[in-house]
Amino acid sequence: MAEAKEDQIKFYSNKICPFGMRAWLTLEVKKIPYEFIHCDLKDKQDFFKEAYAKALGHAEDNAGKVPIILHKGKYIAESSIVARYLDYVFSDEDKYGPSILPKDAFQRAAVEIMVAWFGDSGWLKFHYGILMNANPDDQAKSVVDWKKKWKTLNDRLGEFCDKGTYLPNNQVSLFEICAFPFFERLCTLEHYCKLEIYSKWMDEFPRVKSWYEALLENEGFKKCLSKQEFLIDGYKGYREKA
Repeated sequence: MAEAKEDQIKFYSNKICPFGMRAWLTLEVKKIPYEFIHCDLKDKQDFFKEAYAKALGHAEDNAGKVPIILHKGKYIAESSIVARYLDYVFSDEDKYGPSILPKDAFQRAAVEIMVAWFGDSGWLKFHYGILMNANPDDQAKSVVDWKKKWKTLNDRLGEFCDKGTYLPNNQVSLFEICAFPFFERLCTLEHYCKLEIYSKWMDEFPRVKSWYEALLENEGFKKCLSKQEFLIDGYKGYREKA
């Protein structure tokens, strides 16, 4: 029993954090047993700071970031690394389902390219930049530039199929794990910036819309969704900086 307890993942996170959600989605999609340990991102608890300081991948100039996992006595940080670690360790597909990095070499390369593109595209910079800038002219310009990235994503999502997730058969990949949390948080831009993203933008980019809607119906993703009111309130501080 002691060994089984040690094997269980301790998951340090906060539901408001999109990076923490990446690890959370991986745990739920793969049905990996875990204990959720809430971390306050403003008034960081001692246990949180201690866990982060011990974690592989921690930043020396930061007192604590999520996600962190503790597995077999070792702490690991950094969201995409945690997702990869969980997928590698819990690889029994009969028990934990398909890998988020597919066995097919071409599909795996395609997923890794999508993950890299999303990280390098400036997507997060647009998201938070628009949220934190109350100047209507600046916002309008940023929206035009951001929609170019939406167009690229809309086109790239059609590599294997014309609806659903990026890979065939609605298989969840590391790309969905990394990107979806920021799509769930688009409600903050709708609320504070009055952008009609879930309606008009999604209609403008139907492949993105189909991708997003497929994930909303995924059972693992459903368990990680937050109420829009929670996200809007949690992101209030970003808007107050505008």
